[in-house]
Formats: sequence, C-alpha cells, structure tokens
Amino acid sequence: MIRLFLGIVLWKNKSMLQLIEVSKSFSDKKILEDISFEVNAGEIMVIVGESGSGKTTLLNIISGNIVPDTGALNLNGQPIDLYFNRLIRELPDIKLVPQDYRLKPDYKVWENIDIALTEYTPEYRRQRVEELLILCGIIQIKDKKPKEISGGEKQRTAIARAIAEEPLLLLLDEPFSNLDSLNKTHLRDKLVEIIRKESIACILVTHDLLDALLVADRIMMMQKGKILKISTPESLLKESDNEYINNFVQKSIAPVRAFLEKFS
Repeated sequence: MIRLFLGIVLWKNKSMLQLIEVSKSFSDKKILEDISFEVNAGEIMVIVGESGSGKTTLLNIISGNIVPDTGALNLNGQPIDLYFNRLIRELPDIKLVPQDYRLKPDYKVWENIDIALTEYTPEYRRQRVEELLILCGIIQIKDKKPKEISGGEKQRTAIARAIAEEPLLLLLDEPFSNLDSLNKTHLRDKLVEIIRKESIACILVTHDLLDALLVADRIMMMQKGKILKISTPESLLKESDNEYINNFVQKSIAPVRAFLEKFS
C-alpha cells in the first residue's frame, strides 16, 4: 500500500509478526512461559483462554506496554526492541485498540481519526480520513462526538484511528465484549473486511470462543501462560487429545447446540 509522508512516497510491504520464546513473571509468579508463534499479513489470529491465562499480558508485551523477562519479536523481518531503550514506548508499526477505546470526547468522529495523521500533508489527511470513514462504515456519523454514537461505532472509530498510519500489526483487546448482538455482528463482519483490505496482521484477544470461531483464520488456545494449541477454527472443533480444550470447546458451543436441538 502507498502513502504520502510530507510529499514522500513510501511503500508498505506485507508484514509478518514472529514472537520467539517470550516469558514474563510478576512477583515470582509465571504469567507467560516460552510463547512462540507467527502471524502473517491479512491474517486474524485470535487468542482465546480463561481469565488468568496470560492473554492480555501477552498483548501488552507485543504492544510495548510491558517489558518481557526474556524473548524476542520480529516484525516484517526486523527485530523490535521490547526492552525500552528509547524515550517513547509506543511502537509505530504496532497499534493497540484497548477495551475503553480512548477516544477524545470533545472531538468529532473524523477528528478522532485525523489526530493520528498530524505529521502528514493536509491533502493526504483528508483523503485518508475519508477512506477510513468509508472502510469502517462510519461516514454517516463523521460529525458526531463519541457520546452521540453506539458502542460498535466507537469501536470502529478506534480501529480507524489505529490503522490510519497503516501499521503492520493491529492488536485488539476484547473488541466485542461491550457490544449488543447487532453491533457485535456488524463489527465482526467489518473487522474481517478491514484486515483483508489493509493487509494488516491482526491479533485479537477474547474469552469468547464463539466470537473467535466467526472471525479467526487461526485460533491460539492458552492456559496458565502456555500455548495449548494453534489451529484453524475447523480443526479446533474436532476431537482433541487435550481434555482442557475439549471441555472448553464443548462448554462454549453448548448454548448453540441446545438452541438448535429445539428445532430438530
């Protein structure tokens, strides 16, 4: 994808994240242990696990908000400093969308996106903001403020802001947790469309396996800081030799199965 930076044309190559043996402990309690995996451009990797499995800690390490004890991260073939030998912690090619969205309340929707593009030319900023408003399905609400829009619209605005500078990696922390069914369905569909169109590598954290099954290219199951399995949604639904995974899957799909049995 091409973008203009103060009149200079830059080319964004397809990205890939590689995490290598990342570990983290707090007060001698092991939170993550030797976590290694890869994510390709345009791929949605969903991390699923119960509370305390290490999902959010892992996301914060990748985003640069938490320093790991050991391990390495490569992005687009280049090593990324996770140990903060710099004044600003934010990693420019990795963007995190937190659960609270962190939109500026006094800014309109389009302004919340535009603030991510302050170093670019006015012409490019207008073009990119309009492109993102259309892509994220929020062009109709561009002049409204966060208090005037729904949770799903806030989430899509936060995503638009995060991808404005065309990051290589997008991190989403429980993006569906505060949404009603209609907004959740709309956001799931939009999310897949955005990731494919922008060719971004995406890691999404959720505790809800049903949400994961509907958006993931691959699902990573975690338990107590370890990776149990990385597989496609189809493979995960099949019988596994891991009892924890089997129980987690069966418990997650039980409500759907019970509903369908009413009409069988």
